[in-house]
Amino acid sequence: MEKSKHTKSSSGGRPLSYDPDLVHNIITKGLAEGMSLTDLSLGYVKEKLREEHGVTDTIRKEALEALVKAAHAEITEAKNQALLATLPNEISAAVSTAMAATEREIMLVVARQHSTSQAMADRKCEELRTDKRNAQYRVIELESELAEEKAARKEIAEERELLIEELAKVREGLRIARTDMERISSEPAGVDRLLAELRNPKIRDDIRATLSEIIIQQTPSTGS
Repeated sequence: MEKSKHTKSSSGGRPLSYDPDLVHNIITKGLAEGMSLTDLSLGYVKEKLREEHGVTDTIRKEALEALVKAAHAEITEAKNQALLATLPNEISAAVSTAMAATEREIMLVVARQHSTSQAMADRKCEELRTDKRNAQYRVIELESELAEEKAARKEIAEERELLIEELAKVREGLRIARTDMERISSEPAGVDRLLAELRNPKIRDDIRATLSEIIIQQTPSTGS
């Protein structure tokens, strides 16, 4: 058998050791002989390249497989176009109308689903925004409560300091009064002097109040 002349062609990688058109020709010839595209596989084409076209160099599987798939797709598309060309115009128009109606129904279904999903998403977003506003309001409330509590504690502390100061003054007054009483009692005729001072209207009320406080301080509690 006479060897075919090889034309090397690049397909993006190394140059091929055969003409790519040979692949299409082998498949077309096989179809003409009654073979199916399934039978016209990568292995079949590779075998024909070696046996009928004298390709002896290494045949890369990836490159040959891509050419076989491309030839199959081209032949299938040509066959489909030929079949479509046999349809009468009225049938083609009817199919186009039916497809348009079907497409519209599908689009409506998708649109309804999208509308429902969008409504759910909007509602969820509004719920999240409401939760955020409520959380922010609660934070403001807590901050206000903390500020009020802090102010109340400060006021209580200030009042406590004032009470401590007043108590210290009262204790100091009692100490002075007790010292005076002890001094007067220890002096000669101290009791008479004390009674005379008690009879003095100017100081009687003050002395009586002081004595009452001293007696209260010195009297043991009956509940202890």
